[in-house]
Amino acid sequence: MKRSWLLAFFIIFVLSFKPLKGEEFYTEADYKKIFLQEIQARLSKVYPKLSLERFSVEPREAKVIKGIPYQVKFLGRPGLGSNTVILVFFKDGKEAFRVRLWGYVETYAFVAVLAKPLEKGEVITKNHLVFQERPLSRLPQDVVLEEKEVLGKEVRTSLKPNVILRKSFLNEPLLIKRGQEVLIIGRGQGFLVRTKGKALQDGRKGEVIKVKNLTSTKEVLGKVISPNEIEVML
Repeated sequence: MKRSWLLAFFIIFVLSFKPLKGEEFYTEADYKKIFLQEIQARLSKVYPKLSLERFSVEPREAKVIKGIPYQVKFLGRPGLGSNTVILVFFKDGKEAFRVRLWGYVETYAFVAVLAKPLEKGEVITKNHLVFQERPLSRLPQDVVLEEKEVLGKEVRTSLKPNVILRKSFLNEPLLIKRGQEVLIIGRGQGFLVRTKGKALQDGRKGEVIKVKNLTSTKEVLGKVISPNEIEVML
């Protein structure tokens, strides 16, 4: 019933725009071009190579004279996967009709895939990796796209070959181990102090751990900044 009403409304709309000699109607190819232009304008900076996997127009009988003013409205945020665009056509400054464009947008990229199994805590090297082209719309947002994002990192859990690597699978490697002798660097306004210390916890880069000042025997918290340095604020 709704479709019949929509079609009747559309016929009235089309008839109200009688084409003059030389005027043309929009075709599905024209709608497809509009859809791609609007998607690319919003996504091409992030995804330079976009492809339109599937596309449809509703009503399928839509024949609107080219040159009629329209506005573009996205239903939701444009992105990879399913997207809906509404073209709102106007007559005499008022909304007269809408055409719904739907398309499935895709881009392909090379992602890191495990070539060999890894045990929990193992460090990833080049020998563990291959890069394979995959459709990004079907993958999690944190997949690894560059070698530098993963080399030297530890895996949080055991992984099998052919697993697509995600950043959530990775840990920064341990820089400091519990019981290790370290250099405590104390920073204050206009001064810098260095003294020997002992790590009381394991630590990765950027983590805050407990450390014992071997001079004062006090325990303090400090941030791991290198394999043998911990920074504290004084």
